[in-house]
Amino acid sequence: MSSTAPVNPVEIARIALKRLTERGLPPTPENYAQFYNAVLTIKAPQDKSNDELQLAWQVIYQLDEVLEGAGNSTGGLLNALHQGSDSMLLSLGSLQNAKRAHAEQRATIEESHTTLEGLLDEVIATTRSMHGTVKSSHSDLQTIRDSLRHIEEDLAFNRKALEQDALTGALNRQGMDHLLSREVKRAQRLGGRLAVAMFDLDEFKQINDRFGHAVGDQVLVHVTSLAKAVLRETDSLIRYGGEEFLIVLVDTDVKGAQYVIDRLRIVAARTPYHHGSQRIEIHFSAGIASLRGDENGRALVLRADEALYRAKHSGRGRVEVAD
Repeated sequence: MSSTAPVNPVEIARIALKRLTERGLPPTPENYAQFYNAVLTIKAPQDKSNDELQLAWQVIYQLDEVLEGAGNSTGGLLNALHQGSDSMLLSLGSLQNAKRAHAEQRATIEESHTTLEGLLDEVIATTRSMHGTVKSSHSDLQTIRDSLRHIEEDLAFNRKALEQDALTGALNRQGMDHLLSREVKRAQRLGGRLAVAMFDLDEFKQINDRFGHAVGDQVLVHVTSLAKAVLRETDSLIRYGGEEFLIVLVDTDVKGAQYVIDRLRIVAARTPYHHGSQRIEIHFSAGIASLRGDENGRALVLRADEALYRAKHSGRGRVEVAD
């Protein structure tokens, strides 16, 4: 067993960003990646522990929130600078007009004109200089904002990869936590409905024992495809663990969840998995729960899991609704 201390992505990210700042380089994804990789000896994905993946996932969310705030701030500053630039140009035009009008009267106020003209020239020169500075700052901020947008896109891609189950492409437990937190808050804020359906493949162990785990994995991929075929774009599928799956149904009550499970059962019966010339039937039990006003996402999933347990122990191939 290696004695090397675990990699701390937060510290590596901090050092990489510090190096960019010291060299006056923009925080583009290419520059950031170059400095990050220079500091970190990258491990292969299969060598990463669950603790490291969990820490990396947390760092990505924290960076995502910081960059979103930074993007909003630079956007506001860009608008303010643009408005300030327009105001300066208007003021500059007014001063130049005033100077011309004053020049027409120099014959009568020659002595005062000399002093005022020098003052106006100085103000106009200063205003032009400020206007040039504002335009330069506007350009620099736009470059920074573009860099932030690219980093946000990279973070979104990495976050999606961390939230996906490697075998089926469905969401994993981390993706489920993020999704449920968002959807529960939205439903409670708007007074909407939210339901979940957890289903578990019946006698899946027999498939593994008879055909091998590689075929069992392909059956799980097949079931994922069937489930996605009956879901709406707003619904989500999570591989909860092993042969257990969770469906999150927005704006849906218990009856709507039952309808989705019934559709999935019909599709699965009509579309078995074929291993060579052998036909593998797909059967499952399910538990359904709808969101209560006083519970969080974990409590909602727990009630669906308890309903599934009752379904599994009352004959299989059944659907139970949580109390």
